[in-house]
Amino acid sequence: MSIWSVLDIEPTDDLSIIKRVYARKLKTTRPDQDPEGYQRLREAFEQAKGYVDRPSRSDVVTEILDESPSFTLRMPVHIEPLKELTPDIDDALEQELEALRPVTVIIDLMMEDETEGLNLLKTVLSAELWQNLRLRELFSQELAAQLSEREGLYSALLIRVSEVMGWDIDHYRPGGIPAHRLAALYRQIENTEAEVYWEKLKRRYHDTELNRRRFRLMTAANTKLPWWTKWEPVFLKPLHAELNRILWDFPLLLPRINPELVKVHSQNGWMMNWGTIFLTAFWGILIVLGTRDDPNQFRDRCILTVVIGSFIYGYDICKHIFRNKSKAIVVVESVLSAVTIGVLVKIFLGLSGLFTAHLADPHFKIFFGLLCLISFICLCVMGTKKWRWYNTPFNGMILLLTFPWKMVKIDGWLYGIVICILMLLAYSLLVALALK
Repeated sequence: MSIWSVLDIEPTDDLSIIKRVYARKLKTTRPDQDPEGYQRLREAFEQAKGYVDRPSRSDVVTEILDESPSFTLRMPVHIEPLKELTPDIDDALEQELEALRPVTVIIDLMMEDETEGLNLLKTVLSAELWQNLRLRELFSQELAAQLSEREGLYSALLIRVSEVMGWDIDHYRPGGIPAHRLAALYRQIENTEAEVYWEKLKRRYHDTELNRRRFRLMTAANTKLPWWTKWEPVFLKPLHAELNRILWDFPLLLPRINPELVKVHSQNGWMMNWGTIFLTAFWGILIVLGTRDDPNQFRDRCILTVVIGSFIYGYDICKHIFRNKSKAIVVVESVLSAVTIGVLVKIFLGLSGLFTAHLADPHFKIFFGLLCLISFICLCVMGTKKWRWYNTPFNGMILLLTFPWKMVKIDGWLYGIVICILMLLAYSLLVALALK
């Protein structure tokens, strides 16, 4: 291997070019990491300097042989390289090498003990050698370069190092460090945070067999989700929560996630949960209790099942089907609002049947109309800002139908049982009034 291939340049007698190339090579060929490569680089540099200092600045002599008057033949004759080497490296390059030498030691110590490493950094910077602005800048850039490649770099350490080095990383235009180097540092921090989160995730899903099954399903490549996962309550719920966190905070971890799970998560389909099971059982019992004295039990039970199911399950299914069609969602909500108004009118008519004796009184009709209007206004006031005029009745019905589950979720099993019994009685009365 020639000296020029080691220096990675064409043969030249320009000493300044040789020095610049040597200084650049020193940044990637460190004596503590590659002593043999460093020795080859040093010898190549010394031989190149000797090549420049020779009177004949070439290690190749060209002879011209006149074989014929029509052409000339150039024959290279190899000359042995100069045996006497320059004894000392240039002082400026020695200083650069001295400035770069402690960087790796400082970073290793900071990764083991942050405080000790920062104290060593401050001690090094206070030495006389680093009062030279050129050497201090060289040291700063090398420190940033090695930190950006060091696994385990975390945000708090970068902030403290930047305070010592004066990098001003919090500013819009950071000083003392190039923007591309700062971006590399932040990418390394993201890698560290992602790895820390992944390790926590593995520990969290290692305690029970169910969690271990979840973790295997989340990390196994291209493994299809079994059919029962949608029907087992809350099995996929924690996985969806973890996947949301990864998508927003740690996208670097996405290649480790099962693509089938990502696909199911993006579809946001219907899944069984405890709320669904409870509401199905609660309203099934209510329909049976409310229609026990009904002469047309089968017809009315079917109607009630379709109406209640449309609100509790049908709307979510429609939202999934028309998730990219806002106008279709508006139509569905408007239709369900119309159904809600019809149900409420039927309930009020059944309620008015209790006051048959008062129906002939015009004042009672006015009172009854005002009662309906006030109920609608109260419903609008109770609603959130996301409600619109066309979906207020529908959202009110959703609240009415899901209210039992919200009450049962309150802490205290005894309280939940009492509330559930009371609501069964109250709601069965509403069902009976709706069928009158």
